[in-house]
Amino acid sequence: MEEFVLPEFLQETEEETHQKMIRWAPENIDTAEGGMYWDHTRPTARIKDKLVGYELSLTLMMKFPQFAVGPFLDLHGDPVGVYRRPAVSATGEVTFEGAIGTTIPIGTIVTTIGDDNEDSLLFEVVQSGVVNDTGSITLQVKAVEPGSSGNIPAGSIQGVAKSISGLSALTNVLPIEGGADEEDDDSFRERILDRHRNKPLSGAKRDYEKWAKEVPGVGDVIVIPLWAGPKTVKVLITDNNRQLATPELIAAVQEHIAPDGDQGGGLAPIGALVTVDTITTVPINLSVSVTLSEGYDLLGVIENIKTVLNNYFADKSVVKWTEVVAVLVGTEGITDHSGLLLNGSVQNIELGIGERAVVGEVIAT
Repeated sequence: MEEFVLPEFLQETEEETHQKMIRWAPENIDTAEGGMYWDHTRPTARIKDKLVGYELSLTLMMKFPQFAVGPFLDLHGDPVGVYRRPAVSATGEVTFEGAIGTTIPIGTIVTTIGDDNEDSLLFEVVQSGVVNDTGSITLQVKAVEPGSSGNIPAGSIQGVAKSISGLSALTNVLPIEGGADEEDDDSFRERILDRHRNKPLSGAKRDYEKWAKEVPGVGDVIVIPLWAGPKTVKVLITDNNRQLATPELIAAVQEHIAPDGDQGGGLAPIGALVTVDTITTVPINLSVSVTLSEGYDLLGVIENIKTVLNNYFADKSVVKWTEVVAVLVGTEGITDHSGLLLNGSVQNIELGIGERAVVGEVIAT
């Protein structure tokens, strides 16, 4: 966000204001500190300074989207049809095991296991089912509380809020994903300013980017025109964490932009064949010899390497060997390293449109 600077004519300090009031005092009035005139004018100068330096400053800031925050920023978005993206509930699947014929009702609440430091997370079963002759049934669930907190790894769900007769076990075999927090001010502000700077056209690339980002949970957007011939458009998206988009998020963007092919039922122009998908990941295997910092173990450092490199890869069209060398130097737990190879080579790795590098196997010695 830009830094707000008060206009020069409003930058007068409390002391400057009070000295002006002293100079403007009637003749034969005692203006010495401690006198009645001084004691009555100093608080006025102080209040004026607070009104101008704080209240008026905030009022001016809220008048412009570059500086507005919270509900005042929402008011800037409304006239131009740009709205803050709400939080999104994570979704996934839970497998229930038990006696054949056991019914899992819709609305059943399943939970993670909490402790003294963390409350249990609640997930609602969104479709009913019956344990089949395999002794299990897999059903869709949705986080009760929207937000990124609902994104959990596989095996986290182990409990049920209300016991079900015949149920013996349950868990999520795969991660629960797709949860996103309410859009923050910085992201929302940028979309509002982009709308002012770039007025809607009739299906330009930036229109597709804007339309996709209107869907809650969408992070990055890549638009590929004419990807399969005339009138075809591919829109590649990530989630808010710049990771692979879930099928549900892809379907939501497709519904928003072009739900009925080229018939113009969504935002895309009539005749445009729009395909929404997520990015293609390109695994990069890494081998390196590292010198560990005191107090660090190799397994922990490997996890640190994966984290920092995935962050570095997030917006790269070319993975440069020299840059990866520099990233590793700054990785927590590494004092020094040598012999770095990326996919067995010291060459840069170029990515195609819609491709994103991700860390594959890490061999560190």
